[in-house]
Amino acid sequence: MKIRYFWAGEGENKEPSCQSDVLSDDGIDLLACLFVDHGGQKYESSIAWLDEGLSRVNQIRRGAIECSDWSRDSWGVELRNGMARIYSLYDEDCSAAIALDDFERALLGWKRFIQAD
Repeated sequence: MKIRYFWAGEGENKEPSCQSDVLSDDGIDLLACLFVDHGGQKYESSIAWLDEGLSRVNQIRRGAIECSDWSRDSWGVELRNGMARIYSLYDEDCSAAIALDDFERALLGWKRFIQAD
């Protein structure tokens, strides 16, 4: 999986963004959509949401829970059976699945990128 994290805009208008090869059948970058789905909040406030996602990944990995749904405003992730299925909350045909380990690495990378600002 390839991911590139970057800042878009300048100064007060600077926002974190990313590009990945986690694409829907229509070519939509689902990982980028999930990560930039901030629900109208400043990106700094998303750290707790990212920590919740990482906690759910760990619970799945330990077998404490069988599956979990983790979502924000427009995008969600279903965690189950070693996979993470990223999907649109508005279009049931828009989704893609990646390995749980890859999703966890991407999530950790996104969190570190935001915190490094």
